[in-house]
Amino acid sequence: MKYFTSLFFFFIISGVRAQSVQIKGKIIDQSTGLPLSHINIGFPNAHIKSRSDAEGKYQISINSRVKEVIYSGVGYKKQVRSVVAGEQEINVSMVPQSEELSEVSVVATKQPKYRNKNNPAVDLIHKVMEHKEENSSKFHKEMVFDQYEKLNMSLSISSEKAKKSKLLKKLPFLLKNSDSLSRPGKRLIPVFMQEKLSRYKYSAQTADSTVVLGEKQSRIDQYIDEDGINEYLEKVYQRADIYDHDIGMGNQRFLSPIAEMAPQFYKYFILDTLKDVSPWQLKVMISPKNKQDVLFMGYLYVSLDGHYAVQKATLSVNNQINLNWVKDLQVTLEYKKDASGHYHLAKSVMGMDLGIFKEGTSVFGERTIMINDFVFGEPALQKKIGTNVVVAGKKITQQTDDFWKKSRYEQLSATEQMAYTNIDSLKSSKPFQRKMAIASLLLSGYVGRGPVEVGPFNSFFSFNPVEGARFRVGARTTDEFSKKWFFDGHAAYGTRDKKWKYSLGAIYSLTDRSIYQFPVRSLTLRHSFETQIPGQELNFLEDDNFLLSFKRGANDKWLYNRKWLAEYLHETEQRISFRLTYKNQVLNPAGGLLFLPQTTILSAPIHELTTSEFSAELRWAPNEKFYQGKRFRRPINNGHPVFTLRGSLGVKDFLGGDYNYQTLTFNVAKRFFLSQFGFSDVVLEAGAVFGKVPYPLLNIHRANQTYAYQLTSYNLMNFMEFMSDRYASLNLQHSFNGFFLNKVPLIKKLQWREVISFKVLTGSISSGNNPANDPQLYRFPVDKDLNTRSFEIGKVPYIEGSIGVSNVFKFLRVDFVKRFTHLNNPGVTKWGIRAKINVDF
Repeated sequence: MKYFTSLFFFFIISGVRAQSVQIKGKIIDQSTGLPLSHINIGFPNAHIKSRSDAEGKYQISINSRVKEVIYSGVGYKKQVRSVVAGEQEINVSMVPQSEELSEVSVVATKQPKYRNKNNPAVDLIHKVMEHKEENSSKFHKEMVFDQYEKLNMSLSISSEKAKKSKLLKKLPFLLKNSDSLSRPGKRLIPVFMQEKLSRYKYSAQTADSTVVLGEKQSRIDQYIDEDGINEYLEKVYQRADIYDHDIGMGNQRFLSPIAEMAPQFYKYFILDTLKDVSPWQLKVMISPKNKQDVLFMGYLYVSLDGHYAVQKATLSVNNQINLNWVKDLQVTLEYKKDASGHYHLAKSVMGMDLGIFKEGTSVFGERTIMINDFVFGEPALQKKIGTNVVVAGKKITQQTDDFWKKSRYEQLSATEQMAYTNIDSLKSSKPFQRKMAIASLLLSGYVGRGPVEVGPFNSFFSFNPVEGARFRVGARTTDEFSKKWFFDGHAAYGTRDKKWKYSLGAIYSLTDRSIYQFPVRSLTLRHSFETQIPGQELNFLEDDNFLLSFKRGANDKWLYNRKWLAEYLHETEQRISFRLTYKNQVLNPAGGLLFLPQTTILSAPIHELTTSEFSAELRWAPNEKFYQGKRFRRPINNGHPVFTLRGSLGVKDFLGGDYNYQTLTFNVAKRFFLSQFGFSDVVLEAGAVFGKVPYPLLNIHRANQTYAYQLTSYNLMNFMEFMSDRYASLNLQHSFNGFFLNKVPLIKKLQWREVISFKVLTGSISSGNNPANDPQLYRFPVDKDLNTRSFEIGKVPYIEGSIGVSNVFKFLRVDFVKRFTHLNNPGVTKWGIRAKINVDF
């Protein structure tokens, strides 16, 4: 959620209180002692209302003098309390309306120890589990349905601060178009609105399919990359269904209270029988057995017609759990019975208040999903999934106002309508433009508006042993220059080697879309002369980043790489991509690196190595979602595997190539979600080099000598320490999401999260590529005393592991890393502390 946080943090302001009556407090259930959410609070003959949050806490204020405040909730006796002018705290114990219960009564003078055995509430939940397949429409073999969704996001500021805000005084339309009633004591300033109408087709035999029939969104494209922001928001505000085993929100998975293992973690209390609905329903309170577990609390409404279907759920969370950024969360799920007797999710409302600090400015978002026109079984096969409106061969999703008036399942609220108005006004506001220019610089690293941007600023200065102090300036074009053509380049100079480095690139889109818009089909041409650490070409990090200039140990073996590259990229809607590349490189050793034939130590060094290489890559990422930036694509990990197959062919004597060789690499990555136990990221990779080649063309395994923790590198391996022409690796990382630390007194207040990792690498060098067996091959790199610094992995694999904590200061991860094998190699660091920026919730 950092993108919206960056957009909103400029509005943080301060103020003073002015209400005549201000009340706060906590509401609990008298029989169980548990906090109650969704209890209504209001004043007689006044329109101002409030409700309790997940912890039972509430806050309400009014500018006129009143004498009483009223507390009410379904299944509880109404209470009236006296109030006085000024600030006051009123805590309330709500009494269940046991006299209205015919099937079930709750009477408790002393709270007994909770047990699952002989517990009628747990027996009821087991009945719900037994009937899940009978009740849920998710178990249909085929179904088609239409879904309307809307997401409104607002800046949430206390009413007092809003009155004193200097920025809001400069932007009076924001204050005018704000909502002061939905969340008492808070002023909601709408700044984002999105609507979408889609048709979904689900089949047990074939792949699911979706078509967007219409989409409408308030956008500020000139400041923030928004092409993929919808995917990011869908990860944060995921579709919730009580019939799923887990309910996802961000990187967290909440165990459903009707999952098979739920009674081991949840408490259940039957509160009431609701007779004003048909069929009658039992109201069941749920809460975690351990308040710090990532679980829901709230209410389930279960039918009493013998089918035990969950017809409604109101869920929230205790803010003691380790759910970063989330100050409040409210979920309401409503189910509707269809003609086949199954229940499908008819409406879902998820409201989330996100903020860095417990008090102060935050971002309040509410996503509503409404589902209609369900068709099941054989009729679903007959119903067309449909296509977008097509005009001149192009799919149209940006529909007219008349389309939305007819298609909305419910009319927009005043707050939602104001979001569109506010964004249109903000675009032309000078104060907003200035502040968003700063936000854009912080997020992208580039400065400037118009057809050209200059940056990235974190690479303007860096240093290394070969170049000394390195100064760099770069630039790139934007969509204002062209959506079909993209140019970028940079120039850099080192004060020690006194050499200029540079890069020039051009990308041409082969579609009518920008090269930033998925699916991409493009041609790329690039020429560069740059420095490079051997084995780091696929590290996906800018080595001239200033912070990465600080490295441990010896780091004097570099390359000058003069490279020409031509590439064709073709992506498909099915998340299959093809990449065809030709690359010509001239490698010159630099610093302490030498290309020396094995023949004799006194042999004259070779000054350059030329490769002429064709390569292809096939990547399949089913159901992949990502955030697309201007020059990067950040995956949103949703648990689906990603398969990548790469191959290359080096051709001798073609455009100067020195060697014939072939390479092959296969990589598969997948995240496994384990409910409240966290999630595991697993990456398996294997590769091989075929042909006789010198060591610069072997697999030089990715090492990391910086103090930043790198997920894809070996953090205690030295640069060029291990090489192979056959290898296999396993990278396992598990995030517990605070499962253990949440249960440790005092520590749990820090909301840290445990992370462990385990990396194994095994490999070998065939006899044909071992310099000891061929005098024409280059000697492995040596230090100043002629001791070898590069090795074959051998029979014992390289192994390292780490234990870390993330969410330190809400943005930092710190790991203790230990190396377990090959400890006698020169320059080995056996353990270390590494850190990385890690922002999520």
